[in-house]
Amino acid sequence: MKKSHKLLLLGAALTTSLTFSAAAADFTGCADALNQMGLFSGTDKGYELDRAPSRTEAAVMLVRLLGGEQEATEKNYTTPFTDVPGWASPYVGWLYENNLTSGTSATTFGSDDTCTAQMYATFLLRSLGYQDSGDSVDFQFNDAIKFAEEKGVADSANYNAENFLRDHVVAMSYTALSVQPKDAAHDTLLDQLVADGAIDSAKSADTKAVFSAFKEFNALNEKMADITDMGMTIALDANVKLNGTDAMTMKMNMDAKAKMDMENLDKSQMSISGKGSVTMAEALGGDGKAEEQDMSAYYADGKYYVKTGEDKIVMPMSFGDTLSAMDMAKMANSNMPISAFNNIKKNSDGSFSVAYDADTMNGIISKIMASTGMTEDVDVKLTKCDMTITPKDDSIGNMKADMDMSMTMLGQTMDMTMVMDCAITETGDSVKVEAPTDLDTYKTMEDMLKDADKDADK
Repeated sequence: MKKSHKLLLLGAALTTSLTFSAAAADFTGCADALNQMGLFSGTDKGYELDRAPSRTEAAVMLVRLLGGEQEATEKNYTTPFTDVPGWASPYVGWLYENNLTSGTSATTFGSDDTCTAQMYATFLLRSLGYQDSGDSVDFQFNDAIKFAEEKGVADSANYNAENFLRDHVVAMSYTALSVQPKDAAHDTLLDQLVADGAIDSAKSADTKAVFSAFKEFNALNEKMADITDMGMTIALDANVKLNGTDAMTMKMNMDAKAKMDMENLDKSQMSISGKGSVTMAEALGGDGKAEEQDMSAYYADGKYYVKTGEDKIVMPMSFGDTLSAMDMAKMANSNMPISAFNNIKKNSDGSFSVAYDADTMNGIISKIMASTGMTEDVDVKLTKCDMTITPKDDSIGNMKADMDMSMTMLGQTMDMTMVMDCAITETGDSVKVEAPTDLDTYKTMEDMLKDADKDADK
């Protein structure tokens, strides 16, 4: 088999396997939504999401988030702080007046200090009505992140405690708007701010619709959370380009089964089997005719086995290490992060149309690639990830994904568009995962590429 053919089939196998693992990180989508509601405007250089915020910048963003900018600039409240620049004084004054900040000391706000995740979580929690001082304390400053996670303000996707950026400020702010305030007088902080007249109702309509659909969608997902054993059918159609040239089309019809051991994830089992039809372009030495072949994959004991035609690849893959790196334990105990969506809506037939944020998804894919030791040779990026989720019997019955992605490997770039339709066929004890009988004949990726080089020299 020619090197280009093996590269395409290897890339297709790897890409297909990744679609089962993807879900966060560039939160431009959150910034756009806030901007649409007049709650975030960035700087004269744009959003500047890729740098750390100062406490002053965080104060301004928080005032805008809470719809207090007009009042802040009109009333220009005073504070005891001597280190606040004139342009920021109205904003810090508004926060001080509303008991949302007490500064870093009796006379300093810490204007030039970097705002940390802990600090911003505290700001947002106070905005939701929770107190960290006074007679009725809900949380302590040192535990602000933990408490924010419990209340749904912080999650596994929307902040990085070690490298907190303006990116995370907009993600946490957007998330906080979807959370119910402490007094429970409104369903969300956004509803409260609209009711108070702080945010324009018309400008917030789109985001309110997203929050409503998100709440229902999460309720559906929560019903699936305890299911560890599942079987499904998968139909996949894909078109592939190699270095910008049409290379192949691919169709797959597969059966997938998984039995997850949540106590020891590397002891989980997964199998995928079925047939694939590949049409290789004449420009790459193919004959333009469809070639059918068996395709399968199997996971057990920290190894992932992929078989495409006669090619058999085995690679190390620790579910435990991968999910630990992604902080999935934290994600498993919280709702799906709303910052991971570009849009979500409920359709008239009860299904949900979901557009995931591609940049956010790429953050997790990078962690997946790193866990397999493939980061130096392979770069995978999603540019589109849209899904239609159809409920069945108060659970998920069908998932249809429409994705575009790019993979760069060995100096070659493979672009793929794919549509994947998954129907859940069984759950529980009836699910059986069978291991192939020839696992000892699979080769590592390094050996496969060496074989490809030998073939190219013939």
